[in-house]
Amino acid sequence: MRSDQTRDGVGLSAERAVARRHRCGQELGRSGSGVMSKQIVLAALATLLTACAGDPVNGQLVITPVIFGVTVAPQATASPTPQPTPTPTPNPLAARVNGQPITLAEYQAELARYMAALPDTPAPQGEHGQRSALQFKDAALEALIEYTLIEQEAARIGIQVSDQQVADELAIAKARAGGEAKFQAWLATIRQTEADIRTLLRRELLVNAVRDHVLATMPRTAEYVHAYHIVVATEREARQVLTRLQNGAKFTALAQSLSLDESTRADGGDLGWFARHTGAVLWPEVEDAAFNLQPGETSDIVKSPIGYHIIRVTEREVRSLTEADTVHLQTVALAEWMAGLKARAQIERFV
Repeated sequence: MRSDQTRDGVGLSAERAVARRHRCGQELGRSGSGVMSKQIVLAALATLLTACAGDPVNGQLVITPVIFGVTVAPQATASPTPQPTPTPTPNPLAARVNGQPITLAEYQAELARYMAALPDTPAPQGEHGQRSALQFKDAALEALIEYTLIEQEAARIGIQVSDQQVADELAIAKARAGGEAKFQAWLATIRQTEADIRTLLRRELLVNAVRDHVLATMPRTAEYVHAYHIVVATEREARQVLTRLQNGAKFTALAQSLSLDESTRADGGDLGWFARHTGAVLWPEVEDAAFNLQPGETSDIVKSPIGYHIIRVTEREVRSLTEADTVHLQTVALAEWMAGLKARAQIERFV
């Protein structure tokens, strides 16, 4: 089963998936190295709020939460979260990262920005507002923690953002909003100031620069195989299929008549071209078996959570990574990089 197709055989083409991933990045006009925009739940990678000036939603401009350029879908909190209990200091803290404080005021401002990103910004004291605040509470704090880690890493490796870079990005945002007057009207709608937007743009530029640094050494090519498979329910059936293949039966014909994988059955079990660790094939057992074969070879029986597979490889070559595979590998690399930063950091949370 290919990962770009659903379990019931309804497909989603790679082109459509990639187009959806890149939507927000294209609207911003700052897609960087082509990294992702698939909707995911916050807390896997570093986050920030980016001014998506020029991205109309219901006729309004919005600020969209993003992760390294990825649109974030907030995760609902299952149960009520206790009220913040900040540190008892003159400037109460929401968190501390490697000794660097994140004040309660910064956290509250970040949470307010997340709330302002909603199409129909709810009243903070109303039921909808309180429910939304609970949904964004952890996301907002994690955004600040992860940005602080990125900021610290940027300082360590010598990455800086100049005032001129911020001014240039602000000019682009104003132009996309339709001019100064419309930009200021948008700011009033989302209850933000131009200084707030400058801060957000500086964050975005710094995150993009660090992201590009992290991804600079990623390979641009990989070994791909073109494979077919037949999957059946029992080992006995799989053994029977192998026997029929050894007696000269056509692989694609057996796949079309016997395979349980509806997503590839009509195409004779064709899994297409795929590289290792790109998520193109759902089951690692199938991927591993395919890469252990040379063109023209057929595997023995391979068990996976969905059944018993027989795999045949028809072609194998090194080629440029596809856009979808690049997106997947970059996502994994950034997640691992952030996880490493967190594992080495001393992070204290007070809310």
